[in-house]
Amino acid sequence: MFSAAKYALLACFLVLNASANASPSAVALVYRGPAGCDDCSSAAADALRNSSFHFDVKFIGPNEQLKLVPSSFIGASLYVQPGGGQDIDGARRSLGKAGIQAVRDFVSKGGRYFGICMGAYLGTDLGFDIVKGETDSEVGRPGFSVSDIGDHVVPIQWEGASLWTYFQDGPHLPKNHAHSGFRELAHYQNGDLAAARYAFGKGSATLVGPHPEAPQQWYDNYGLHNPDGVNSRLIQGLLNAAMAE
Repeated sequence: MFSAAKYALLACFLVLNASANASPSAVALVYRGPAGCDDCSSAAADALRNSSFHFDVKFIGPNEQLKLVPSSFIGASLYVQPGGGQDIDGARRSLGKAGIQAVRDFVSKGGRYFGICMGAYLGTDLGFDIVKGETDSEVGRPGFSVSDIGDHVVPIQWEGASLWTYFQDGPHLPKNHAHSGFRELAHYQNGDLAAARYAFGKGSATLVGPHPEAPQQWYDNYGLHNPDGVNSRLIQGLLNAAMAE
């Protein structure tokens, strides 16, 4: 029979062995600064932590410990550019040429870019110039139900299902079928592209026009009702696509 000391030694070994074999969470860098909004950065960070990836989230930006410099990206798997306001030119200028180049280098060397709303605009030649092709606001497009830049709930077609999500002046995205690595992920009700993944060098960029990461508080703030509630299925599915090899 085992003595108490042997039981304690065995328990210690099992704990240490489990710790050694545990997979560390992937590191995700979430931008926080003038090119986005604080609520958008926080919502993105919470969605990443609560996803099945359980990301180790670190904020990056001009007022953060991590700046937009190459050394900050060492060991990171994902860079997230969240939503912001309507001043795309101002957002690009605030990122700075060196910051933009640091993100481009990270992605081209095998990293992943995840851009939401303003972050999707900035993923194109309007900002980081990772994704080629024209993009513009979905507001007022033929067959789209929203005609102003206010806050709304809209249906998104994703994997054969219609899921409602938060929308605030998000873009429609370029369909780059001529480029390898392009994948359509979700569409607006009129067939315009709402989310897609694009190849860039050895890495990829996933752009998302609406706000699937929106927490319940956003809906409450504007008196909006989402028939699907806070839709973790959609943000999880898009993260799955972004993180796929």
